[in-house]
Amino acid sequence: MKTISLKVSPEQDKLIAATAVRRGFPSKSEFIRYAIMSALEEDLSVEVLEDIFESRRQFKEGETIPLEKLRAEQ
Repeated sequence: MKTISLKVSPEQDKLIAATAVRRGFPSKSEFIRYAIMSALEEDLSVEVLEDIFESRRQFKEGETIPLEKLRAEQ
C-alpha cells in the first residue's frame, strides 16, 4: 500500500474520528480509504467494484480477511 499525507483541520479530524467509530471502522485510515473509494467508484472497473462490494459485505458481516491472505488466494 502507498502512503499519502493529508492535512485536515482539527474540526475535520474530530468529525472523521467520530464518523469512523460510529460506522464501525477500525481506524480513521480505513474510513478515509472507504470514503475515497466511494468517490471514485464511477471510474473503476467492474472487477474492482465487485471487490469493493465483497469487502463491504465482509465488513458488515464482521468477516475481515488480511490483505496478504487475499493476495495469496488470487
